[in-house]
Amino acid sequence: MSAGARALFVAPAAYPLGGVQVWLDYLLPGLRTHGWQPVLGLVAGPLHDVERYVAVHPGHELVAIPNPTGSVEGRARALMATIRELRPDILVCVNIVDCYEAVARLRAAGIAAPRIVMADHSLERDFLTDAATWKHTLDGFIGTNQLTCELARQVSGLAAERIQYAQYGVPLLALRPATQTLDRPLRIAYSGRLDQAQKRAQDLPAILRRLDDTGVAYEFRLAGGGPYLPTLTRELGPAIDRGVVKLLGVLDSKTLQADLYDWADVLLVTSFWETGPIVIWEAMASGLAVVSSHYVGSGLEAALVHDTNALLYPVGDCDAAAACLARMRDASLRASLTQEAHRLIDARYSREKSIAAWDRCLRNILALPPLGAAARMLPPPPATGRLDALLGAGAAESVRRLLGRSFAHAEPGGEWPHTGRQPTASEDSAHWEDARRVDTQEEIAP
Repeated sequence: MSAGARALFVAPAAYPLGGVQVWLDYLLPGLRTHGWQPVLGLVAGPLHDVERYVAVHPGHELVAIPNPTGSVEGRARALMATIRELRPDILVCVNIVDCYEAVARLRAAGIAAPRIVMADHSLERDFLTDAATWKHTLDGFIGTNQLTCELARQVSGLAAERIQYAQYGVPLLALRPATQTLDRPLRIAYSGRLDQAQKRAQDLPAILRRLDDTGVAYEFRLAGGGPYLPTLTRELGPAIDRGVVKLLGVLDSKTLQADLYDWADVLLVTSFWETGPIVIWEAMASGLAVVSSHYVGSGLEAALVHDTNALLYPVGDCDAAAACLARMRDASLRASLTQEAHRLIDARYSREKSIAAWDRCLRNILALPPLGAAARMLPPPPATGRLDALLGAGAAESVRRLLGRSFAHAEPGGEWPHTGRQPTASEDSAHWEDARRVDTQEEIAP
């Protein structure tokens, strides 16, 4: 790698709070200490407010990537212009699918283009489908979970050496002294997005009811937001009124540490799937014990070990989750779990280990033979308006810019899509069954 190679990370500006944003905040400065020149490229638009993002995450070398027309063609042109201006050695795509189209077009036109890498923080089918769709353009794929990488090896068509693994990292805090006795209610924390499909937030009221039924005294604090919050607020209403449940809302990292991690005895995770989650590593690094579902993504990663560094229960089994929480009243058990969890973070998930892994992966990908201009593997996108149908996408985009016309989008993923195509319900169901089998290394009948 040449000295001071430039790495452009292209990411959404619509979501200032979240695990990916925390990852960018420590990774980019960390890569600079390893000799890189990292630049954060934030896509911009009415639903992607760059100023709002920067107010929460200052300090990056930053470029905004606006698309004044809001069109498909406009997205590609905006990215191509940014690439030509910055001339990065490598582009890391963080959930902005049009990056692949932009690089493919530059290569086809014989214009200098960077290596391009997909950073996949997910296990979802649509990201893996994008990797397969753009396999002749992608120079590399970096997954944050071993299952993500294994699924990519199986379905993307990318050469094995182009698929790399780099973990999340968290700051390791001093292990707090073990509580010898618990002469107060057990303090339980939850942090994350509140949805049904991935996070299974619908399990939380049932778990707390099981604790009530078995006489376990507890206090529960929840940090986060999402589509299930109104329903959850209603279901937890009596417990909120009694003062045993407190909803904290969405918190920045500093407040999350002070108001949740420093307060709690145990973190509860109810998810169906995760690639970390970074919230578990944060909790372990802060000295909390962890009760977690045995989520898809915890198998091949082989980090969480039941009765060693965490207590695990089958996904959706609220009785088992409550039983694990009841066990956490045992001070000696909590001390043993937190000590082993602290060792795990130190050995595998510290920020220093994470930064070193990403540095290594990016260097490995730069060292691979470059991909040439591939034949276009996708049909042209469908017309997005009457001008496209009448003039073609290129001419229509020029007319829109001249006239100052733009599309109005209903949500951020329409303005700047994360992926190319959403799977059907049957495709999604089959994907998750395959993922579960791979993660548990279950034998598949011939």
